[in-house]
Amino acid sequence: MKRRIVLPEVEAVKLPVLFNMRPGVYLFILYAILLIVILFCVAYLPGILKGGRYVTFSAPLAETGIVLDGTYLGATDNQYFIASGEHEVAYMKGGVQYATYALDVDHPVFLTWFFHRTKTIDAPQLALGSDMKFKIIHFDLEQIQQASAILTYDAVTRYEPVFSNLVSDLKSLDIQKETFEQALELALLYITNETMLLDAQQALQKYQIALTAFMQQTLESATSLFATANASTGLSEKVGSLVKKETSLQAGEFEIPGYRYPQASFVMGTLTGQNYPAINEAGIKVTTPSFALSTYEVSQYQWALFLQENPMWEKANLASLVEQGLVDEAYLAGLSPSTIFVTNKPIHTISYFAAQAFCEWLSSKTGKTVFLPSESMWTIAAYSHSNLKFDASLSPIPSPLKEPVSLLGGVWELTQTPYIPLARITDYQKALALHESFGLTTQPIVKGGSYLNDAKTISSNTVGVVDPDVCGDLIGFRVAWYE
Repeated sequence: MKRRIVLPEVEAVKLPVLFNMRPGVYLFILYAILLIVILFCVAYLPGILKGGRYVTFSAPLAETGIVLDGTYLGATDNQYFIASGEHEVAYMKGGVQYATYALDVDHPVFLTWFFHRTKTIDAPQLALGSDMKFKIIHFDLEQIQQASAILTYDAVTRYEPVFSNLVSDLKSLDIQKETFEQALELALLYITNETMLLDAQQALQKYQIALTAFMQQTLESATSLFATANASTGLSEKVGSLVKKETSLQAGEFEIPGYRYPQASFVMGTLTGQNYPAINEAGIKVTTPSFALSTYEVSQYQWALFLQENPMWEKANLASLVEQGLVDEAYLAGLSPSTIFVTNKPIHTISYFAAQAFCEWLSSKTGKTVFLPSESMWTIAAYSHSNLKFDASLSPIPSPLKEPVSLLGGVWELTQTPYIPLARITDYQKALALHESFGLTTQPIVKGGSYLNDAKTISSNTVGVVDPDVCGDLIGFRVAWYE
């Protein structure tokens, strides 16, 4: 038999009594409270501390921005967390506030960190005046104008569907048929790459747009630019003899010599390859009125006289000019125009806006209409020059032949003609008229090259283009006026 093991006697363990409750009771209550606290912290507290909903805004216009309580939130069709409470929502497009909405967001609390509470705001009804509609269309067209400056799009340089945006907005705005068609006609003139062409074709097809004859012509012309065939385009014709006469423009302290040209019709450009950007030189028939053109480019001395009477254009006021979008940081860089030393060196590193201001000032001093020459005016002067040579310096020498100096070389010369990529292979005059009717920003054509260019690469047909606020190292101008 096994021996019986006798255990020593020990004192019994007794759990303490709390509030007259047995241990099993109060432990159950403590565990229950702990579970409730955990559940509260996990399921309810995040929602209480951060109450709101994830809101998606729809809009009737493409690329609309949302402003929430005066602060820009972002583009529509994206989801944003909006805190609980009442909010004021504004819909913005191209700087135009076209709708407002009073938004009331409730305060859901249960498991909001896990199950996002969402809310979708339907697109507001449009009730816009003609001025606001025009501003929105103008913005869309300028987006297309800017996109045309990029010839290749990739993963780094991404393409925005600018034609789809324009057509969608035109349909939503419910505008007059004539304005609708003219906006599309102008937009198609800015196709410079296959990505834009495809976007335009798809947008027109998606919205079943009835094409005008001009739209059809422009699309066909744009398509031909990217064809594999090595075709050519443009007219080619020599300018006949043109009799110009000496004249001058008296402007108080100084006189601007020039030459008066009679009205003329001629072919501007030449026969060239049917591809972009070769078509910039495609020959077209144009007519210029009678006008006068200055012999020299505007000089640094003349600019100093302008600054003396127009201090807002002083270099010391650069920050303000940049803020207004009239110039860039390079304005008058490296130059100190002075009225003490008379020089005929051309002014440069000035913008199109600055040149326009100079012309306005000169008009007020002379009582005549002074302006930047058009591309065709500059070209007829170059074509009628009997001995057009490239000026490889910034010190113009008077011509013994009594003709304008430094039309080629010197500095690139600003014109008043806006750059429209497909104008020369469609309808040049209509393109200019459409540009003017919609008031697009003028990206001026520059002509003649600068003294630093290779003379072999620059001719009287060469077309350059700049933004109106850009102050390139060697961008200047000469003036024209009506007698």
